[in-house]
Amino acid sequence: MNLRPKVLPFDPGTHAGLSSELLRSHQHQHDGAVERLQALRARLAGLETGVVPGVPLTGLKQEELVATYSMLLHALCLASWGDVGTAKAPGMTLALTTNFGSVERWQAEFVAMAEALVGGSGWVLLVFQPGNGTLVNQRLAMHSPAAAGGVPLLALNLHEHAHAMVFGAAAGDCVAAFIGHIHWIAVYERYQAAVHSAGEALGVSQDGVAGAAVILDVRRAGVYEQSTTTLPGARWADPATVDEWARDLPTNQAVLVYCVYGHEVSRVTALRLQAAGIQAHFLRGGVDAWAKAGRPLVTKGTAP
Repeated sequence: MNLRPKVLPFDPGTHAGLSSELLRSHQHQHDGAVERLQALRARLAGLETGVVPGVPLTGLKQEELVATYSMLLHALCLASWGDVGTAKAPGMTLALTTNFGSVERWQAEFVAMAEALVGGSGWVLLVFQPGNGTLVNQRLAMHSPAAAGGVPLLALNLHEHAHAMVFGAAAGDCVAAFIGHIHWIAVYERYQAAVHSAGEALGVSQDGVAGAAVILDVRRAGVYEQSTTTLPGARWADPATVDEWARDLPTNQAVLVYCVYGHEVSRVTALRLQAAGIQAHFLRGGVDAWAKAGRPLVTKGTAP
């Protein structure tokens, strides 16, 4: 396959606090990784694996892995920046709060990990873990892989070439500039895509609601407060504190969660509950599709 370098997703001259020279350096590193990867794959394609000793072959495969991750991480780093940063969607704020306690705590941890790399080499990533529906900050040495199965959503490059030309020894200023230019809309879109893919198998149709012993309304707090109705027999559970109330759920009965549209809030809640040993599923289409189908709703607070 003929790989093509990704084009910068923004005008490098419009970033206050991030020089065009710095941004083009990241682009150059990405393009170089693409070229190395293509050259390595061409060499590997020409080898007779039954003839080439295992040690040289293993070395080439290791170089291929490093080039692959260098290409992917530099591309993600470039895609993590916006012209002047963007506001977080409520769903992204909820995700960070659920996993870190608050957006501020996420940022403090991410920044601390990045500043600890100053003077060394590596990356700091925000990673979605499909197996349990969680977000984690992760440090990578050089261009090593992310956590097995993890989906990187946000990447900060702390290699010397990523900051020395502009910030010199003050790499902490590079970290602060990066935080101020995060393209949160793009990060949230990657998060949504990862959650949708991971949680798809846990969806049930409207006819499947009758088989649930426990029905939980997991709409975001603000959305739930503004609503007037719920599904019959449902009770509200704050998705931001799922790890707390999950302890009280039965592990031998079916649990159904639903949000407004059956997107990432209910899907990721079902993933987290499944990881805790609970037979959880989410309602496809959420309460919105349920209401449009003429299914019964009850006034909020009505006893089952």
